[in-house]
Amino acid sequence: MAKADDMVLFVLVVDEGSFSRVAEKLALTNSVVSKRIARLESSLNAQLFYRTTRKLSLTDAGRTLYNKAKIAKLAFQDAENAVTGYGENMTGHIRITTPVVSADLLLSPAIAEFCKKYPEITVELNITNRIVDLVEEGFDLAIRTAELEDSSLIAKRLIDSQWVICATQNYLNQHGTPKTPKALHNHECLIYKFDNTSSDLWPLYEDGAELLLPVHGRFYSNHLSAIKHAALADLGIAFLPQALVYNALQEQRLVQILQPFTRKRMGMYAVYPKARQPDQKLKQLVTHLQTSLEAKKDYYY
Repeated sequence: MAKADDMVLFVLVVDEGSFSRVAEKLALTNSVVSKRIARLESSLNAQLFYRTTRKLSLTDAGRTLYNKAKIAKLAFQDAENAVTGYGENMTGHIRITTPVVSADLLLSPAIAEFCKKYPEITVELNITNRIVDLVEEGFDLAIRTAELEDSSLIAKRLIDSQWVICATQNYLNQHGTPKTPKALHNHECLIYKFDNTSSDLWPLYEDGAELLLPVHGRFYSNHLSAIKHAALADLGIAFLPQALVYNALQEQRLVQILQPFTRKRMGMYAVYPKARQPDQKLKQLVTHLQTSLEAKKDYYY
């Protein structure tokens, strides 16, 4: 029968891509790592790796085992975290993934404050707009602003984020200030393009009913900060999270328009898999993020 610790070692070898890196990480010799993997292959009666001088690659059996064994490794990590996380001095490792704008605005400083408060906890912050598979990629927590469609995830709301329509006073002086949603048809709108899908339907409200208004423009970007900078350069009208443009609005570098017609709010959530209930250190982090965001609520709504 295969030993559980050999399976955990196998997962580490796959993740690191090298026997030697795992040996160094665990203070073992290469021969010990190699013998334990050979022992695992013998107990399973299956070859797990194709070994070449350049790299390791998984066989079909290895790939199947990795997908199952990684879940077990995460379960072991959860068990360890559950114990270490409840001690008076919390320890352990937290892997977080967050979109670019959320990290740039307030989350990165808030997470840095958390690290200072709990020096025995290590934090890995992965910043990407890609929707990460938390279980497959071994993340403990994700920060997301999109509506959740994955039923295997649990979401805890951190704060709501109001969106605003804005432009520079220079742009409005040159092209006029739209007073109704339909007046946007005569303007250059700066369009967010995410995952090859253009958000050229802006959700506005008129006479109490939602209106998905088609807009057009010459500038598209998959990065909200790029749209903000295009607006600041007098290129057109932007529809952006208030937190992203809060300082520019306060400094009157941007002007909010069509305020009676805009009600778009998106929740910011802390997300984790159902199969991995948050331990004490993760609960403390989520509470810390909620408190930090609430202290800056004027940015968000």
